[in-house]
Amino acid sequence: MPEGIAELAYCREFIPSADFAIGFVLGDVVACVARELRASACFLLEIALAAAWRAGSGVKARRFGMTMLPLWLSACTVGPDFTAPAVKIERAWLTPRARTAVPAGSVGADRFWAGFHDKALLRLLQMADAQSLTLQSTAESIKQAQQQIRIDTANLLPTVAMNGASNYSQPTIASSLQGQNLGATTNQVLGMLSWELDFWGQVRRAIQADTAALASSEYAYAAAKVSLEASVASTYVNLRMTERLIEVNEANLKEQAENRRVANAKFKAGFTSELDYSQADTQYQQTRSLLPALRQSLMQYQHALSVLLGETPDYFVRHEPGNTGLPAIPRLLPIGAPKDLLRRRPDVLQYELTAAQQSARIGVQEAALYPSFSLTGEFGYSAPVSFANLFQWKNRVTAYGATMTLPIFDRDKLQSEVNIQDSVFRQAVLAYQNQVLTAQQDVEDGLAQVKQQTELVSDDRKANDSAVETTQLSLKQYNAGQADFTTVSTAEQTHQQTSTGLVQAEAGLLQAYISTFRAIGGGWEPDDRPRPAVLASEGGVR
Repeated sequence: MPEGIAELAYCREFIPSADFAIGFVLGDVVACVARELRASACFLLEIALAAAWRAGSGVKARRFGMTMLPLWLSACTVGPDFTAPAVKIERAWLTPRARTAVPAGSVGADRFWAGFHDKALLRLLQMADAQSLTLQSTAESIKQAQQQIRIDTANLLPTVAMNGASNYSQPTIASSLQGQNLGATTNQVLGMLSWELDFWGQVRRAIQADTAALASSEYAYAAAKVSLEASVASTYVNLRMTERLIEVNEANLKEQAENRRVANAKFKAGFTSELDYSQADTQYQQTRSLLPALRQSLMQYQHALSVLLGETPDYFVRHEPGNTGLPAIPRLLPIGAPKDLLRRRPDVLQYELTAAQQSARIGVQEAALYPSFSLTGEFGYSAPVSFANLFQWKNRVTAYGATMTLPIFDRDKLQSEVNIQDSVFRQAVLAYQNQVLTAQQDVEDGLAQVKQQTELVSDDRKANDSAVETTQLSLKQYNAGQADFTTVSTAEQTHQQTSTGLVQAEAGLLQAYISTFRAIGGGWEPDDRPRPAVLASEGGVR
């Protein structure tokens, strides 16, 4: 059993310290007995309260009842009280901090994205936040959770209804034979009240569970917003990278077309063999064959980005500018400490609140094991008279009663439902603990990627500069007749590889910053929990 789960599952409000001490010293068996004794004490407290209240008109009896009422209200909420589970957190990140790292919380999402120095990207991020259908769908779950709390809260109050009726009864055959042909009309107006008392906190636990569900849905919205912005930025970088690769290959194709022309002219003039021209033509055709796949990828990124914005697939092509190059590499990255993830990752908080929700639902299920009490009452007027004469005191109708329902033969079934919910809670705790570990892994992977991509960009720039110089030198030697075309072909192939690799490395570094920023929470802070625009004008339960 994972550490901390047993205590989380059975930490009740009534004498919690004694329960914990017994469980810690004598073991789970005695703790189980203690829980049953505690439940029995709670039930006896109910009986004592009712007896004191009915003991007569004595002031002492009434005072005793009022004194015990707060204890009754708190002690008889069955089920565990949620405590945040223990988690494993690193003390520091493995990857050394880059020179761009700054303290957590010092850079929000707006400032981070502004560091890319790309106005089109900022505009697209704003559009996505306002128009994304996925984000709007997540916002609807918040509205659903708000309404569920309203329903639960209403269950604490009595149900009051009004009934009005007018019934006509035809005369019997015997009355008709006696000449009494008049029927009877009975009019009634009744007010009815029904109230199931929340003795064991079943409704209150349901409110706790759905309040946690509401907060969890808000954190889910925040996590969806962070993920959406990262997806938009990532797709945008891939789009600009593909545009840049097309540009690089078209430039290489132009150079190779010129080399093919020169090789063909030299062959026709008899200065070189046909092999040089054949090599030049092969290299040209190979480079040309790369462009259709790149253009197809570009269209796919354009379509995907448009849909992320909540628009039709043709939006980006019709409304956004052409190739503007890759965004700049941001200079600020709010890494913070590993422990910051517990409050800065909305998905981690979402998992924690899901566990809290499932913990409260144990109490909902457990309350079904105990007796339920309800009060009913009716008051109104009913008589075989006209409505004008109905509302007279002699026509009044009064009825009231109390009901107690105690499960007997289905207790095993109810206990199994409690056990099932307890297992669901434990699964939620384990999922939360695993999410904390996954969050740390995401950051470690992102930091390692930033470090490696930074070194790769530096190396690729040096390699590309050297390849450019080698290509120019080989062309001079070829034109001067000091080298064959194989030297030129090899140099140009190397240049094509290094130029393509440099573009991919720069895009990879941008992707590493985006992934790391998403991994640390996307600049989100709990105090700035975002509210969906769809709810801004509707208020709601908080």
